[in-house]
Amino acid sequence: MGAELFATGHIDFWLLLIGLFFPRFVLFLAWFGVWPYPPNTLPAVGNFFLWLFLPRFLIAFYVYTDIGHDNIWFWAYLVLGVVGLVSESNYGRGRIFRRTTVTRKTADGITTTTTEEEEL
Repeated sequence: MGAELFATGHIDFWLLLIGLFFPRFVLFLAWFGVWPYPPNTLPAVGNFFLWLFLPRFLIAFYVYTDIGHDNIWFWAYLVLGVVGLVSESNYGRGRIFRRTTVTRKTADGITTTTTEEEEL
């Protein structure tokens, strides 16, 4: 049971390990033949778009086609892919804005208030 859980199949161990942190870079190196990945049934256009937009899911697909879903690598890539999709959508909400309210009084006694926002 333990050996199947950490099995790497035909995919190199370093591709799987480093791919957890830098999936697009590892797939780029694999494309040049540094680390071979298993043959798959996706067309070249599908490989390119998954590499561009969802690289962790592409590696999870490679793991699934090579050794199935009963191992730690498949589930690690699947979980990290979902976490990446969910956490990246919240990135824009954490921006900090500095609000400045300026009140000006003109010579004829009229007061104007303006609020200025600046992104930090």
